[in-house]
Amino acid sequence: MIDAGSKISDNSSMKILFLHGWQSVPGGVEPTFLVDHGHEVVNPKLPDDDFAEAVRIAQADYDKHQPDVVVGSSRGGAVAMNLQCGETPLVLLCPAWKKFGTVKNVKPGTIMLHSRADDVIPFADSEELLRNSDLPSLCLVAVGNVHRLADPESLNVMLEACLAGGSEQGACEEDILEQEWAGLCYTAVLRWAKVAEDEDWLVIHGTVLSERLGKRMGHAWCERAGFVLDLVMPVGSRFIKRDEYYRLTQPQISKVYTPADVLLLSLGNAHDGPWEDCEPIA
Repeated sequence: MIDAGSKISDNSSMKILFLHGWQSVPGGVEPTFLVDHGHEVVNPKLPDDDFAEAVRIAQADYDKHQPDVVVGSSRGGAVAMNLQCGETPLVLLCPAWKKFGTVKNVKPGTIMLHSRADDVIPFADSEELLRNSDLPSLCLVAVGNVHRLADPESLNVMLEACLAGGSEQGACEEDILEQEWAGLCYTAVLRWAKVAEDEDWLVIHGTVLSERLGKRMGHAWCERAGFVLDLVMPVGSRFIKRDEYYRLTQPQISKVYTPADVLLLSLGNAHDGPWEDCEPIA
């Protein structure tokens, strides 16, 4: 009944505003990668010699297209930071915020990708931006070996960052509750963390006793206010009183996470769990 989860792809299509870097052009490797994975990408040409005009052009495209996510690369990251874009998630690739613009912090939920070996924009700049913004360390993901994050690993992490921010646009709790999740417990709780309207849910990783197999198995489930949500259970029987669930499955808890931290851990580790080397968040 209960098995370790495996990663599945998210086919939800998003609209992404991609802002390229200095001396770059639209249609580069990163926006093309996003298009190839089924997403609509708005990728305006930004002038190199006029930062204010670059912000104006990007703002006009944001206002017109209302994207689900804004991705900014290097100087484009600084442009993204200077936009008026409400609650729209930001994904910043090696952002050149110390060289361009006036904004010195970013909003909650921003995800930054940066190479520790970057010889154009120091990794320390993103660490400083993290501190300025009072963001958890998980919001800064070290990836890649050069300034341009165009290698396969970096591209995939960029895609995951976009999905973490915007892929559940249009999805709802009912969609998750009606889907079959057998063998995908870690992926299931991650999807629930993205769409759950109540932020009081906790995501639990641990082991439970499988009566059918007669042994303990790795598992993930959610808890809130005396109830358990186990998405591997049959549809219609997934909400269970906590005391009854604990009596039936005899769980042993290894990690307890908030939904926000589950999303960031899945990004930083490039899979849905479990994350053996991670400390519990909550």
